[in-house]
Amino acid sequence: MDEFLGIFYSILPPFILLGIGALARGLGWLKSEADSSLSMITVRILYPCFIFFHIVDSETSFDSSTFITASFGFITILLGFVLSWLVAFFFRIDEDTAPTFRFCSGIFNYGFIAIPVAIAIFDQDIVVQIILFNLGVEIAIWTIGILILSGQKFTLNGVFNPPAISVLVALLVEALGGQKLIPSFTWNVIESCAMCSIPVGLMLIGASFYKLLSSFHFSRGLKVEMGSVVVRNFLFPTIVLMYVYIGYIPEGILFIREVLVIQAAMPAGIFAIVIVGNYFGDKDTAMRSIIVTMFASILTLPLWIMLGFSILEKYNF
Repeated sequence: MDEFLGIFYSILPPFILLGIGALARGLGWLKSEADSSLSMITVRILYPCFIFFHIVDSETSFDSSTFITASFGFITILLGFVLSWLVAFFFRIDEDTAPTFRFCSGIFNYGFIAIPVAIAIFDQDIVVQIILFNLGVEIAIWTIGILILSGQKFTLNGVFNPPAISVLVALLVEALGGQKLIPSFTWNVIESCAMCSIPVGLMLIGASFYKLLSSFHFSRGLKVEMGSVVVRNFLFPTIVLMYVYIGYIPEGILFIREVLVIQAAMPAGIFAIVIVGNYFGDKDTAMRSIIVTMFASILTLPLWIMLGFSILEKYNF
């Protein structure tokens, strides 16, 4: 019980920031009119600075392990999509809402919640590993994910998004000389933007949650809600942690076990609802998947991390 409470307390800060964002929206301090511009600043400036700062600061090299780490991110998203597809069939979710269900339930919250939780459980070194892992996640979402959501022709256009580009630019800068190429005053600005990224992102998510909850209503028969919880809060973490225990991990990236433990426990990704809106999916289904798995994760997230942590400790991984 003490171990559970210790993990539970360590993951509270990102949820508190979500609550602050919701409170600010409820009190009228964070207007909905600001969401679009603040989201754009976060995605196109703050988060890329976060990625750039941590990669260059850690002196990460561009080698085969980079591709292997990103491949794990790509494969885990594919696993989520396969599971959500099977659950949609098993629960007989309506064909009108099934694509959105498969997309939203298949994606975990891989950044704004995963990173602060990972830092709290492990240490700062895991940040770069998650960033490289998330490069594969981004590619899977913007290629296979868009295909599932919209049924459009497969395209690689979405691969060139700000987070993915910032990873590649940071790796290139590091290969050419790293931080010494950047004037100190510029580096200080990058660091300041990087430090703002996670708190601002989480408060924006919390504000969005407040708005979503005001219009939330359950689906008929609770099929979407139950299916989403089954995929995100039970099936996906079970399979991923089984792989952490018995699966093959290349010698050079043993750290991937820690990354998988964190990502396995995550609820559905909140940013998915933005993508759903852009591709004319069912926003109500997206809301149900995201909100229900988020609330369920308050209990399941520390439980899965505790189990994963015990695997890492017991077997000296």
